[in-house]
Amino acid sequence: VILDGIEGGRRVFENTSKYITATMASNFGNFFAVALIAPFINFLPMLPLQLLLVNLLSDFPMIMVATDNVEEESLAIPKRYNLNSFVASALSFGVISTGFDFVLFSSFVRMGESSLQTYWFIESILSELLFLFTIRSTKNIFASKMPSKPLIYLTIFTFILTITIPYTKIGRDIFGFVTPSFSGLLTVITIVFV
Repeated sequence: VILDGIEGGRRVFENTSKYITATMASNFGNFFAVALIAPFINFLPMLPLQLLLVNLLSDFPMIMVATDNVEEESLAIPKRYNLNSFVASALSFGVISTGFDFVLFSSFVRMGESSLQTYWFIESILSELLFLFTIRSTKNIFASKMPSKPLIYLTIFTFILTITIPYTKIGRDIFGFVTPSFSGLLTVITIVFV
């Protein structure tokens, strides 16, 4: 019972660390991008309601990180929370994310306010989903232990919802999105995977 408790505590620690890193990095990335691009355009790169939707949708799979599988090597020794490590990871990933946000901005800013907001909404969520899978382990994303089923299912659900919302009447009327073109979606997906 004691050994099971220790292993359970280490699993909780690892999954909590994943959540903190992913949340901080995505928030830093969005903050940097908005702060740096705002002086150069005469509109908001994303509306407040759109930002709230980004946070809501990206939190679906984040919640399931608590159920995620953990590498056996991570359970071998106890670890401590290292605030400096969280901040360093979040800042470095946030800066990288901001660089790709600028690529997206330069690709879509000429199309107008609603188009930029729509494509950045999609890119923000898809990059957060992919990022969550890259930080799950110190191993390569394809060599790491299989994610938990709830994490996989909610990620797929969020991916489909993210792509679908801009095509709906609610997406256009309430959130101010435009219907994305196939080439625009292909550009966004390419930026995310790069």
